[in-house]
Amino acid sequence: MTAAHSHSPGAEEVAHLSLELGRQLTVSGADSAHVKDSVERFARGLGYEAHLLITYEALLLTVIANAEFRTKVGTHIPGTGVNMTAVESLNRITNETASGLLDATTAGIRLAALEHSSLLYPNWLVAISLGLTGASLSRLFGGDWFIFCTVFLAATVGTAVRQQLGHWRAHPLIIPFVSALVSGIIGGLGVKLHAGNLLALCMIAPGMLLVPGVPLINGIRDAINNKMELSIARLSFAALVVVAITLGLFAAMGITGIGIPVSGLAPLLAIPEDAFFSAVTTIGYVFLFNVALRDSWACVICGVCCHALRTALMHLGVDIVSGTLIGSMIAGLLAHLFARHFRTPSVTFAFPSVVALVPGSYAFRTVIGGLQILRDAGNSPGSLVAETISLALYTVLLTCAIAIGLAVALAVPLPGSQNQVGKASRL
Repeated sequence: MTAAHSHSPGAEEVAHLSLELGRQLTVSGADSAHVKDSVERFARGLGYEAHLLITYEALLLTVIANAEFRTKVGTHIPGTGVNMTAVESLNRITNETASGLLDATTAGIRLAALEHSSLLYPNWLVAISLGLTGASLSRLFGGDWFIFCTVFLAATVGTAVRQQLGHWRAHPLIIPFVSALVSGIIGGLGVKLHAGNLLALCMIAPGMLLVPGVPLINGIRDAINNKMELSIARLSFAALVVVAITLGLFAAMGITGIGIPVSGLAPLLAIPEDAFFSAVTTIGYVFLFNVALRDSWACVICGVCCHALRTALMHLGVDIVSGTLIGSMIAGLLAHLFARHFRTPSVTFAFPSVVALVPGSYAFRTVIGGLQILRDAGNSPGSLVAETISLALYTVLLTCAIAIGLAVALAVPLPGSQNQVGKASRL
């Protein structure tokens, strides 16, 4: 059914459907610029001018046509995740409505069906794939095969706990705390069974999977787009999640008696080995972000090029911040090209490839260093203070490098790209 053969929708109906579209995009991980653009194009396709105000908890929309207008507040948004398949489907609904191919009734039916659709992958598969992702991250940081196996077990169990707590609708900060605590205890017990270097990775690597990488990146991109209030809200909540994860690991340290050192540098892997484990790491995020299998190989290519390029640049003497910026830009450009080929959002390929670059271990060690400084009550050695400040700066700079690299790359106009694909690619 097309818009030409349907009744003319009223302002109330258009406002309701537009807010539903915006809510689903927000819940699925879209940033504010993409939500605003999609909602306003969707409403125009139904014959109404729309003005959307986005806050962290709700959406406020006004739709106008001739002398008729309606202002409506959307339902409370309890939390956000990342669902690339849902974002792709919502973009398709937006584009078809904006082009006059969908009327209000059909668009509403498709939105309702998408709301109640199941994820592509079962929980057990996501847990196992994230176990492999965490284990691969430990190898990227220089861990041996014992650490690899220990992290695989800890990350798989921690993910299963995270999924169950989410099913029970636990508080958003309780979920990362308990998940980090459980995975940290398992990793700490594994440390007791083996002697070697970098054993703290048994506790750190599973916790890195809990870091809200996409909200952190979206928060910085909101700041770039001058959405400062929303940016501050996103970044503040993401920081609270990181603190909750660190406190969970800190509690696991107390239970197991295994400490996480503040200082320490990860050795650089050989480029072929780095590329292999980068590929495995990206596959886990493909499952976590609910990316369709037909797009997965492109995500892996972006992930390998992104991380392996950074490692290659660091072998050549480039610092990690500059390497991260360049790697993120390359991932964004490749994602842009794949998006034009598949006619899907660029971030379907970009986000799974760059999340492994998010400096979770730096953030954890920053908080742990801060806790040690507070515990010492002014008697902390200068080296601890300097290392903690350095880690904090690296955390900020690396996260900004990822977001800026993606923002620059995704803003590059490609020859022959269609306008609607470019708009759908912005997230």
